Amino acid sequence: MWSRTVKTAVIVTAGLWSGAALAIEPCHHGVPDISLIEGSSSPPGRLAPDAETLHPNGKLQEHRWHNLHVAQRPLTLVCRYANKEAPVVLPETIDTCVMDYDERRVHCF
Repeated sequence: MWSRTVKTAVIVTAGLWSGAALAIEPCHHGVPDISLIEGSSSPPGRLAPDAETLHPNGKLQEHRWHNLHVAQRPLTLVCRYANKEAPVVLPETIDTCVMDYDERRVHCF
């Protein structure tokens, strides 16, 4: 009986840990803009967002990139701050990135 409880706890913990590892926030909070670059060609191939959400007043709320698993690798997210750029190579498991312009945050999962 005790071993079944322990096995269940281990399986649940492993499932939660692996799910948490798939979501990342590659830029610091407050990033004003980002770019997604696929491959390593010159000039770089920039990916346009495939969806966006606007506020009722027309102001941009968020950009979304989906199906990133089909993008040419390496897939690099460039965090564009006022005085610098910070490139982050995204793991192969990332399939979606969302830039929230209200919160100035990027979520990739």
